[in-house]
Amino acid sequence: MTAPRLLVLGLALLVVRGARAQAPADTLATVSVDTRRPGRTIPRDFIGYSLEVSTAGQGIGAFQGANAGGGQQAEQSIYALGRPDAPNQVYFHLMHNLGAGILRLGGNSQDNTCWDRAQAPHPDACQAGLDSADLALWATAAHASGWKLIVGLNLKQNDPAWALREVTEGIARVIPRRFVFALEPGNEPDLFGRTPYRPQPYTAADQAREFMAYARAFQGDPAARRYALAGPATCCGWRTPADLAVFLAGTHPAPLKLVTVHNYSATTCGGQTVSIARLLSPELMDRVGEETARLAAMASTHRVPISMAETNSASCGGMPGVSNAFASALWGLDYAFTLARRGFVGVDFHTSYRPGGGSSYNPVDTYARQDSAGQWHYRNVAEPLYYALHLFARHASGAQLLVDSVVTSRNVRSYATTPCVQCRVDVFVLNKDTTASGPVRVHIGRRMGEATLLLLSAPSLGSLAADISYAGRQFGDDGGIGAAHTVVVQPDAAGDYTFELPNAAIALLTVWAKGRRP
Repeated sequence: MTAPRLLVLGLALLVVRGARAQAPADTLATVSVDTRRPGRTIPRDFIGYSLEVSTAGQGIGAFQGANAGGGQQAEQSIYALGRPDAPNQVYFHLMHNLGAGILRLGGNSQDNTCWDRAQAPHPDACQAGLDSADLALWATAAHASGWKLIVGLNLKQNDPAWALREVTEGIARVIPRRFVFALEPGNEPDLFGRTPYRPQPYTAADQAREFMAYARAFQGDPAARRYALAGPATCCGWRTPADLAVFLAGTHPAPLKLVTVHNYSATTCGGQTVSIARLLSPELMDRVGEETARLAAMASTHRVPISMAETNSASCGGMPGVSNAFASALWGLDYAFTLARRGFVGVDFHTSYRPGGGSSYNPVDTYARQDSAGQWHYRNVAEPLYYALHLFARHASGAQLLVDSVVTSRNVRSYATTPCVQCRVDVFVLNKDTTASGPVRVHIGRRMGEATLLLLSAPSLGSLAADISYAGRQFGDDGGIGAAHTVVVQPDAAGDYTFELPNAAIALLTVWAKGRRP
């Protein structure tokens, strides 16, 4: 191949891959969408939550507020699902807003919480107990939201017969079978080696043997054998294709329905900090894409789907002013699409708790107070991340990914989906740049009709929930949101669509097939 042809080919690849090339001087970005080759379909239940089994299992006790005057309690953070005797119905409505989903019950509290503390092999490792009322609350959440459950089981105790009792005496009796997607023994067992409950060294092969012991115990019981399993729920040292291969080989032929891994884009552990610029940096998301692509390839080799079953912006509770700011919406939408493109079938954003309140990264913050009559009153705040998840769930879940490219010199990303061939095309344009704004031009690979523009925006990347605008709307106290205010965008003579994209904004341009706009 001659040098000139090599140069032309290199320039073409640069444009197709959407490298941060220079867009025309009068535009912030130019997006091109190829409608001829629809890609993988995003599952309808792609967006889900990961939730702690209990607050007490995190070693901080139950959030019930401090005594206040007048015989009432002051409003404080509380477990998102509410209490067994007072379920948080608005939270369930907010779950339902996201369509079908998976609620994973796990977190650090999973292996610190015990079904029968008195009979646990290591009762000193049981920071909290679990009973039928807790399971009933989970069942209520599943019924009200329409979601399925991944129920985490205690693997730290490493006693299959003891764990089987939780399944047969609790889960099978209290939670209707149709609500349980899978059982998941162990949460982040690659950290078990830091505890006194495992010998050193403790390896992925050791975890696989323990997992199989649970699987065999369940298969030997007529009630327990009905449940599929998920795992390995690894987060850190073993979140590699090689260690995943060890687990998958070591657990064959367990009824493994789903491969689960965990990832946090950054961390605040040990006093570390995360800036908005760091969270939104292209390098951070590119690294996520590279790592998850390798994990997805390994799971595909073993013919098991893979999910990011616990994740968020920064581990150890997130970064105040970042994880609960509008920047998290941009991060979360980009993160969800990155996983979908790499072949993941789901992503569960974690909610956890810290002494004195919730974590900064929670998609929804829940507060409660108890009145003088003993009634519980909940207040649920949809955080910026939730708005992004809602946008994805409404316009990407269940749709096919399209090949798209963005040409820009700024930190702008784009994604495109369609519900079917010859249907509308939804184009998402994310302005992750800390300062830039301007016109965006969108080119669709075939002639289409008019478009409608919806903006998810805020005054700045650091704006909090009170200042979020979802096309001029916000989620109310009842978990509902009014009809979005959209703007019509007509194609120009070339068939392209141009609109202004502010800083701190996500644009959803819905391009309708001719004559098909509802």
